[in-house]
Amino acid sequence: MEEKDDIMDIWSAALKEQEEASKQVPQEEEVKPAEADLTDKLKKFLDIPLQVEVIVGSTVMTLGELLYLDVGSIVELEQHVEAPVEIRVNGKLVAKGEIVIVEDKFGVRIIDIIGRAERIKKVI
Repeated sequence: MEEKDDIMDIWSAALKEQEEASKQVPQEEEVKPAEADLTDKLKKFLDIPLQVEVIVGSTVMTLGELLYLDVGSIVELEQHVEAPVEIRVNGKLVAKGEIVIVEDKFGVRIIDIIGRAERIKKVI
């Protein structure tokens, strides 16, 4: 039971941190009439599933190197450990973040994100 309480404490702390961070982010400008029309049109599409990927890193290897990979092989990525990861939606970069771990699950804390209108343009 103590382990379950510890997990809940960790999640509570993470949610509280997220709430505090969202209070610090400046709110977007009021929606203009033309944007309101666009928003109404987009409401039809809000339930469409999108592929979200978090890109930790990449590398280039030769076919020969690929063929020698085996269980236990380590593939070194070009990404530095402390560099932000890319968050892509349907292959388009929309944000950058940092990897977080809560118990046995990975998550991504968004540290930079493109504006809402730009996100819509990139995803559609």
